Amino acid sequence: MYTQFSVANIISRRVYTVLLGLVCLPVLLLMPVNKRTRLTSYMYRCWSQTSTKPLWLSRLDHGTQRR
Repeated sequence: MYTQFSVANIISRRVYTVLLGLVCLPVLLLMPVNKRTRLTSYMYRCWSQTSTKPLWLSRLDHGTQRR
């Protein structure tokens, strides 16, 4: 139902996230906390996504498999 991303796609997303974090670091330090949290949440979603399945759904599936 959901498609897995290729390894090249995952690596490119993670490189993009690292570069975005490095470029935004000086700006992040000066931003208010609510905007900083929103940007870091976006970067975390980019880093963690490995398929077209929504991240919250994949986390929910992993939680049920561990039990």
